[in-house]
Amino acid sequence: MEQSDQQQTKRDVIKHSAAIQIQNNVTLLQRRAWNVLLANAYDELPIQDIHQISVRRLMMSLEFNSKNEDYLKEAIEALVGCTVKWNILDKDGSVIWGVAALLASAELQHGICTYGFAPHMRQRLHNPRMYARLCLSLQNKFDSKHALALWELCTDYLGSERDYGETPFIPLEQFRELMGAGGEKYSAFRDLNKYVIKEPIAEINSVSDFCVTVDYQRQGRKVVGLKFKIRRVQQLLLAGSNQPDLFPDLQDLPAVVKILKEAGIAVNDAWEIWQQGFDYVERGRRPNTAVNGDESFLHYVREKVHLLNQRKKGGKLTNPSGFLLTALKKNYANALLEQEQANTARSRQEEDKRNLESQRERLIKEQDIALAVVSEQMIAAIPDLVEQAVADIRQQKDAGFNFSYEREKTALENYQAHRYIALTVSHWLEARFPERFAEVRKQFDAKLEAIARSLRGLRNPFTHRLHLQVRTPKQAF
Repeated sequence: MEQSDQQQTKRDVIKHSAAIQIQNNVTLLQRRAWNVLLANAYDELPIQDIHQISVRRLMMSLEFNSKNEDYLKEAIEALVGCTVKWNILDKDGSVIWGVAALLASAELQHGICTYGFAPHMRQRLHNPRMYARLCLSLQNKFDSKHALALWELCTDYLGSERDYGETPFIPLEQFRELMGAGGEKYSAFRDLNKYVIKEPIAEINSVSDFCVTVDYQRQGRKVVGLKFKIRRVQQLLLAGSNQPDLFPDLQDLPAVVKILKEAGIAVNDAWEIWQQGFDYVERGRRPNTAVNGDESFLHYVREKVHLLNQRKKGGKLTNPSGFLLTALKKNYANALLEQEQANTARSRQEEDKRNLESQRERLIKEQDIALAVVSEQMIAAIPDLVEQAVADIRQQKDAGFNFSYEREKTALENYQAHRYIALTVSHWLEARFPERFAEVRKQFDAKLEAIARSLRGLRNPFTHRLHLQVRTPKQAF
């Protein structure tokens, strides 16, 4: 039976992440319609296989004013025929792969649309562990299926309880699947960037309460992944003012925003800097670490705040926030911080070197013991070997060996009594029977070589700094 008018006006739909992160092979109208059908059926999903909605209500929810029901029928038919894979970003850590039609079946009769979802789909659509709450009226404002799909994805990663968020870096091919931008149409990245990334972002920022920016992940000059940063812009009018407060004070802030706010930067400027990242820095002045992402930019911001604090101590600033904004934009050098970092790096290097050398000495001792065990096994099996070894070594006039050797004792007794003699005999045996010692050497050689590589890899912290700064003349503030 048709629901009451009071129940008809569902304003949003709870949509599982897996249903958002699908291969986007549907049109804008089809995606909108599916969201409305899901919202209508949501409460009944655990107890009913078939759901119903009036065609009039469906068209009203879609703000679809056309009287051409055939077009709507085609959209529903396409949903039944649209096979999708879900959870392709693996957002919830699940290893389950799924495939189903968006609708299992649908019928239109006497102005009523009845429909159902596949069993696997129903299980994931109700009370999902991870979901986004999508506004059904807002979805109708989008003119592009790419903008709607990207808005859903951003909503998924933002959530209803937070005012900022970001996606992980999405491999470019997976992003093409999510946006339905495969094939030849957007094969050139410049076309994908214009029509599937930049224009949808502009549309989202225009019609929704989101401010979305994109970071590009590169390998060389090639873009291989995308990350979207999302900030909810709240339109709250201040009392007695027509100017909206677009950036309210929040408790849970990104580290960059929090640091900049604490340094005296206005919150709106702090948000803009966080979203732009290294794009905020003038081209040509960006450090070499600009390709390394959020952690590198956070380090960059801390460095400039450190420079600000130095200038404050010197009493040389009349406009601290202006100085910090310019220092960020023009990448002012921070010689004192560079010196501090170099000293820290040198101390850390020296400590690493000591630790590695200590590890090497310990391994060499362990190796000598293991080689001695092999020698003892050989001598126990063939006692004459120690006599041959001693005679040969003494002829070579090894000073240390001859000094340690006691003439009144037998060769075997000397071998058992003196570590130097035992070690020299062990080397003699290995030189003649290398295959008997090869396994022990193999076990230790890889570890010793790894330590040697680490020691070779230690560089002078003064010539390999974290940041190569672009030095600029001192500015007067």
